[in-house]
Amino acid sequence: MSAKETVNDFIQGVKAGKYEVVASTVDTFSGQPEFTFTVNVKKDLELLERLEDEFNDLSEKRERLDRFMSKNVFAGLSQEERYAMFRQHDGMTDYMVALNKRIELIKKRSIQQF
Repeated sequence: MSAKETVNDFIQGVKAGKYEVVASTVDTFSGQPEFTFTVNVKKDLELLERLEDEFNDLSEKRERLDRFMSKNVFAGLSQEERYAMFRQHDGMTDYMVALNKRIELIKKRSIQQF
């Protein structure tokens, strides 16, 4: 990776909240300014990505269940099977609400770290 690509990657990481700059220095010993940054990699970023992936996966599954439940095949199932699917749907919805709340809280906590 070239120096320019490395700098651009670093800048994008800082803007995206991937890195937190905790110290910086400038050295002109070589005649050219050399910048050194000490950063913390945001530990919450990986967790946030995993939770968002999990939320999206669950959302897709719930949408497929919604589509199935709107078809005539669903109406032909026993009352017991339909009830189980309604409970599954409700459970997925509750799970999505909980995941979304965790995502919100992690984002809020990460913003406060700046």
